[in-house]
Amino acid sequence: MWRFIVGLLATVGFLALLAIGGGVAFVTSGPFASKALPSSMVLSLDLRTVPPETTGSDLLHGDLWRGTRDIADVVQLLWQAADDPRVVGLYVEVGDDSAGLARVQELRQAIARFRGKGKFAVAFAEALGEGGDHFADYYLASAMDQIWLQPSGGFAVAGLSIETPFLKGGLDRLGVRVEGGKRYEYKSAPDSFTEAGFTAPARENLQQLLDGLYRQFIDDVARERRLTPVKLRQLVDAAPFDSERARLEGLVDRIGYRADALDEVWQRASATGSARELITLSEYAADDRRPKPRGEVVALVHVSGAIVSGPVGGGLLDDDSVATAEDVVDALDSAAQAKEVRAIVLRIDSPGGTYPASDAMADGVARARASGKPVVVSMGDVAASGGYLAAVRADVIVAQPTTITGSIGVFAMWPVAADLLSSLGIKVERLGVGTNAGMYSTYQPPTPAQRAVIGRELDAVYADFTHQVGEARKLDAGRLDAAARGRVFTGVDAQRAGLVDELGGLQLALSIAKAKAGIDDGRPVEIRRFPAESDRWQRIVDRLLRLAGIDATAPQVRAPREVRETLARFGIAARPGNVRLPPLPPLWR
Repeated sequence: MWRFIVGLLATVGFLALLAIGGGVAFVTSGPFASKALPSSMVLSLDLRTVPPETTGSDLLHGDLWRGTRDIADVVQLLWQAADDPRVVGLYVEVGDDSAGLARVQELRQAIARFRGKGKFAVAFAEALGEGGDHFADYYLASAMDQIWLQPSGGFAVAGLSIETPFLKGGLDRLGVRVEGGKRYEYKSAPDSFTEAGFTAPARENLQQLLDGLYRQFIDDVARERRLTPVKLRQLVDAAPFDSERARLEGLVDRIGYRADALDEVWQRASATGSARELITLSEYAADDRRPKPRGEVVALVHVSGAIVSGPVGGGLLDDDSVATAEDVVDALDSAAQAKEVRAIVLRIDSPGGTYPASDAMADGVARARASGKPVVVSMGDVAASGGYLAAVRADVIVAQPTTITGSIGVFAMWPVAADLLSSLGIKVERLGVGTNAGMYSTYQPPTPAQRAVIGRELDAVYADFTHQVGEARKLDAGRLDAAARGRVFTGVDAQRAGLVDELGGLQLALSIAKAKAGIDDGRPVEIRRFPAESDRWQRIVDRLLRLAGIDATAPQVRAPREVRETLARFGIAARPGNVRLPPLPPLWR
């Protein structure tokens, strides 16, 4: 039975992979092959869902076919379209009111560059009302030179808010207590479980964060819409109201339906002889004639999601939702060792994670710099706590004005259900060896001596964290204390605190990396991802092999004979430390 099951798993799995490969070949060479693009065109960009930081390996949701592009992909394509004389304009549909503000600013900056080349950009929104605060989608729309709003859409752009559920009262009733601690008063992440409401320091810090983000929105939108900041604040406070008032107040330009907005697009494009056809971003990406930077190579490495130390579980085609220290350090090492790579841009979008994993990433950055290659960090929506630690040893740290960063602190917490179990008549006894055995038990609370041990551990981590920040950022004790203790900052405030160097996005980080590497700013560069996107195939292979009882990463792996024979039929060797799929072309690009 075991032979049958193992052979079946291996055979079915790799037949599926071969079928995928054949499907890709069919799509790229058959009736779905890329079409010839006109000599004059309007690019269409659907931003009703703002691109994520990474697409991972979520093949079930279209990532194999690159139907979903990450923010770096989209920004790069917009840069290329701005330099492409065939592209005369941009038509954008907006509608994602929950997008991260730093990603919105990435898109705003790319669109501003596009418009700066003398090209038009028209936005259409079915609604800026009907639920939600419509903060992000209107912020994005305001980057265009014309905004169309459907008559029934309305305008309900509201302010910003943070809502935090505090569970302590409910946990107390259940007889569950949360043990642990934090360093220090502004580190508010555990407060939801340990406090009955916002503490005074947390309230102060979070309100400052909201004020900073809102100020960015008001300043940017008021400038684009030619309104005074005072007037814009008044209009936001007066919302919601109908589409016509939004037009009269100068918040949008035209009222109409999608077809009306497209008529405007064709009218603007007619002088250039553009075909009456929108070219999607995917069609443009598949075009061999678009301006593709060639020359010196700058590596792009992503840290996206919670930072952890080792591999995590997951299904065969699950998206990668965490950043493992091993993967990121390997990518940095590979980029540092690649002779053609002149500089490295480390893109971070992470709320943090375990301290050892974050510290390992910081060490990987330092070692990459020691190889002689500059490392420039570009921060996304969030680069906080361990996400900030991973960045701290870079040559230059670039954050968007709305990036949430800092949170230099540490906490530990776990639930203890001793009272709940007692109320249910459940008795838990412990046997152990060692003074602190069972210290983090969910059944019995720690002793006072054990709490002291935990406190010392938190103190040690905080001391090391702040030491690294102070040393890398050259902050004296006073400035360091004002930047730490768990405070969170916008990118603007983080720059004032000395935690980041420059405000901007990927484009600025790339320019700085080029300058640090001695590459003339006017010369194009190739942005190459580490690890290569083709490595997604290898992750799928490894997961298939694990299902068949093989650990592809184990140095002494020895597959059962039935598996080796099955794999051999497809040209795949299952030898110790060497279970690898034959190279496949990156057809999903």
